[in-house]
Amino acid sequence: MLDSRAICDTCGHTRDWHDRDTVRARLRSDPPVERPCYREVGGAPCRCGGFRESGTFATPAGSQEKRGPEVRSRWLQNGILTLLLVVMGVALLYAYRSQTPSLPQVALSQALQDIGAGLVRAVTVTGNRATLEFRDNPTHKEQTTLPEPDTVLALAVSDYNTAHPSQPIELRYEQGSQTVGVIGSIVLSLLPVFLIGGFFYYMMRMRRSS
Repeated sequence: MLDSRAICDTCGHTRDWHDRDTVRARLRSDPPVERPCYREVGGAPCRCGGFRESGTFATPAGSQEKRGPEVRSRWLQNGILTLLLVVMGVALLYAYRSQTPSLPQVALSQALQDIGAGLVRAVTVTGNRATLEFRDNPTHKEQTTLPEPDTVLALAVSDYNTAHPSQPIELRYEQGSQTVGVIGSIVLSLLPVFLIGGFFYYMMRMRRSS
């Protein structure tokens, strides 16, 4: 059975414009003088000399039949891009974590015992956190949480320095670095979510515009 949607490679019109009975049913009247194509172009009869099928079929606007392969290809590209964004986000987070390793957390009572025993070389206070650096190994560090205001740890360091002036513990105070580190960690943790959300928002805008 001939498909009326087949397109002529001579004039570009569908097959039904070349069939007199089909045109009569469409116009509800007899078509003009007998000719191969009853379609008019710019008010003038089509100059097509006869139907020659091109292998292409006309489909309604927005038809999934025509756009099926394109839609599947687009979904495949979107999936690959989404996976790439996730991998990039995880890689950035891993790189940040590897550069700033987390310190073991100890109770304040344990930190005071280490200070009193002379195991600590230096104490760095940032906000409500104190980082203890040990004498046995420069890379040996621990962290503890301080009460606000701190009336315990600073006094313990002062008492130890008074009792052991030959091996004092260095007490340092820093501002802002810990806050920046926490904010950076949070931002990098949420970066994959932001990237994926922005990507899907962009794809929705593109789909609406098309």
